[in-house]
Amino acid sequence: MDLSLNFEVLGQLHSAKAKTLYDLYDSLRAYTRLQQGYQPPRIIVIGEQSSGKSSVLEAISHVRFPVQENLCTRFATELICRRASKTRIDASVRFEDQSRDPQSFQRNSFQEDDLPDIIEDAKKAMGLKRNGKFISKDVLQLEIEGPDIYPLHLVDLPGLFPKGENDQELGDKEAVEELVDSYIRKKNSIALVVITPNVKLNNQVALKKVNFKRTLGIITKLDLTRARSSNEKTYIRLAHKEIWGYRLALGWHVLRNRAEDETSLQCRDEIEDLFFQESAWSSVPEADRGIDNLRKKLSQALYERVKNTLPAVIEDIEDELADRRRTLKLLGNPRANPEDMRSVLISVAVGFQRIVRDGVYGKYQDDFFISLNEEETKLRSQVRNYTRAFDYVMRFRGTEYEVIPEKQNQPERCKPAKYLTKFVTQYENDDVDMEYITKEDFSYLLAKKATFNQGLEFPGFPSHDLAVQLFKYQAMNWKMIAEQHADLLLTVAKAFVDRVFQYIFRPGHTKSEIEAFLFTCVDPFFEEKRVTLRAKIDELWRPYDQCFAFPLDDDFYQGYSQKQADRLADQVYDLIRAKVPTISEDDNKKKVTRKMIREAIASKESSDEDEFGTSEVIDSMTVYYEMSRRTFTENVVNLAIESCLICDLPNILTPSMVDQMSKERLAELVGESEETTSRREVLLDEIEVLRNALAQCQRYKPRPITGA
Repeated sequence: MDLSLNFEVLGQLHSAKAKTLYDLYDSLRAYTRLQQGYQPPRIIVIGEQSSGKSSVLEAISHVRFPVQENLCTRFATELICRRASKTRIDASVRFEDQSRDPQSFQRNSFQEDDLPDIIEDAKKAMGLKRNGKFISKDVLQLEIEGPDIYPLHLVDLPGLFPKGENDQELGDKEAVEELVDSYIRKKNSIALVVITPNVKLNNQVALKKVNFKRTLGIITKLDLTRARSSNEKTYIRLAHKEIWGYRLALGWHVLRNRAEDETSLQCRDEIEDLFFQESAWSSVPEADRGIDNLRKKLSQALYERVKNTLPAVIEDIEDELADRRRTLKLLGNPRANPEDMRSVLISVAVGFQRIVRDGVYGKYQDDFFISLNEEETKLRSQVRNYTRAFDYVMRFRGTEYEVIPEKQNQPERCKPAKYLTKFVTQYENDDVDMEYITKEDFSYLLAKKATFNQGLEFPGFPSHDLAVQLFKYQAMNWKMIAEQHADLLLTVAKAFVDRVFQYIFRPGHTKSEIEAFLFTCVDPFFEEKRVTLRAKIDELWRPYDQCFAFPLDDDFYQGYSQKQADRLADQVYDLIRAKVPTISEDDNKKKVTRKMIREAIASKESSDEDEFGTSEVIDSMTVYYEMSRRTFTENVVNLAIESCLICDLPNILTPSMVDQMSKERLAELVGESEETTSRREVLLDEIEVLRNALAQCQRYKPRPITGA
């Protein structure tokens, strides 16, 4: 793509310091929010019609703007130069009607003299007649990008109507003023207000429009005043900044514009130099006259603007730098060699053991346990709640038959405490269905079974084998419930351990690395514990399954005697009431004789129900069942869950284990992934770039005087 611009002239608009900052901003595009690099202020040129605005822009940039005497600017023209890796030229019309898409003019090249032709194409797109005076609010944008171009944004605006213009042009006058106001209001605009000395100063319309804080005044067409006239003297005083009401923040400057017969811009500059040597305008300070000095003045104004953006850019860099340092910290220490890996893993092991021990002993002061609502992290609390639920299930759902008093309706099952309900529901099993039965029906059922299981015992004496078989039948769900309890605690413990490792590993390891560690180190531990717990439960269940779990003599005898005494008391009471219906517990008037008691007992013992001693079988089995249930429950809790699982959790990873690991094992557990290594290298490079950029920005940043 052919691009012909006077880069030497354009380069004069940027000081060496400004170019340094432009280059710095470009280098930061990939690292900060300066995605499009630094956007310079618009240099907008305003003035009355035929004041020489376009000629001023042409002199500044050496880009040919239409400057014919009878030709006026009818719409805004923006020349936008940007730094880019590839050369690009784009001319387009941005319509005031935003519902219309911009219209582009395809261009493969751009020469200094091409702008008038582009403007003619734009007029056609806007629907403007060639020689008309109608003003359009559509905008022509000429965007030029290339590797050797520094940011520049020049805007040529239609001329303001002078005082006393005909009312028939009032609509165009208002359109121009609205267009000019829209550009002046933008805070990133520098206004070049162009005036001619042949108009009285207080009649200059352009000076009434500008913001003096962002304005540079330019006096041009100097030859329109007679030598030593009052107008010339007034405007020379203005250029000397001697007229108080018209002092501009960026000062005043005088120019001699190119005449139409001066085709060469270089020739224009030479004639200007000669003019200032021979005219009264030579009294104006050299820095405030001539095109070369105007470019220097503009370059300083542009530099001040870019320098004023430094605090925001520095804040942006500091934010990006802090963000990358946080990310780098999250990656943890490098793990490039076995020594680094061992050091990291020992640190992990120490932290892991500390937190797990706190969890086992119910000490929740560490930040890991900080949330009151995170019950999953409170291991001991979880274990205790599941233990209570296990005991509840064994107590109220562990038996096949629940014997209830005679002639009593099925009682409501004892409900667990409200906080315990969600734990108990996890033990529900369709295979476990406890049945309520009265003692009378149970005795009858047992008597039927006794007829098929008679041995050598004397008539009326209980069968030991029958009691044992009844116990096994009643306790047949224990093992299943215990295994279910073990599985639940395995899940709880594993979830806790996973959380601990995630908490410790989080700064420095990716999700995939943590998952790989858990798969390699944690999962095998719990698979082994699953097998161990099943074996331990088998061991604890074996005495009851094989019928050699003998109870303690004294405890069993005491419980059995109490059962017999209660049963005998109930029998005597029921039979005596049958003989003496009016007797009650509070009736001391009627006497119960020894004969009555003997007859009552004899009458009961002669019944068919006790031919096989079923009452004694039920009593002995019930006492034995309750004693065994408590023992089995405690053994599962203490000998299986606590001893085989909970107490071993801190030993999943210990410093001594890490110290003995091979290089291969270390790499398998905490070796740094290629993704992490690559990310670390990128972050270190970016941090270095941002640090250097920050240092450069701080070197150029405006520094206020302390205390001033």
